[in-house]
Amino acid sequence: MNNKLLILILVLSSCTLKNNQILYDGESNYWTEDLDEIELIMSYILTHDEYKKLKILEHQEKIKFLDQYWLEIDPDKSTSENELLNELSVRVLESKELFSGFDGGLLSDRARIYIIYGPPNSELISPNYNNYSEVLTWKYKTGYEFNFIIDSFGRYKLIN
Repeated sequence: MNNKLLILILVLSSCTLKNNQILYDGESNYWTEDLDEIELIMSYILTHDEYKKLKILEHQEKIKFLDQYWLEIDPDKSTSENELLNELSVRVLESKELFSGFDGGLLSDRARIYIIYGPPNSELISPNYNNYSEVLTWKYKTGYEFNFIIDSFGRYKLIN
């Protein structure tokens, strides 16, 4: 009986913790309303100083900061859509689908690169003879090239 009560308490407390999610309620149209997830993705995009400023702001100030940021970099202010934010949203949603599971989701190196640079123009898998693992190389038309190696936990880690 005590075990069932303990399990019930744990389940209820975990549900309560999930309900403490901070929601974005601003003007921009993100892929999620989870402000923590938006902040994570913005850490990939903002400069170091911009991100430091964002992190110390209170909830409503963060909303204003984010809305102002996207308003300023909107490439076509004559439309109601923000094409850059739309592209980011697509990349984030694709990353969530492509890199979930063992790879670490949005926190993974591949998701971060995918979100910043978009899908690679080509992928190449080649052997790495140092530790008998494979190296995944993403190449972009811009000349950027990223190499990932599978770590001992099955996650792709950026090696350059």
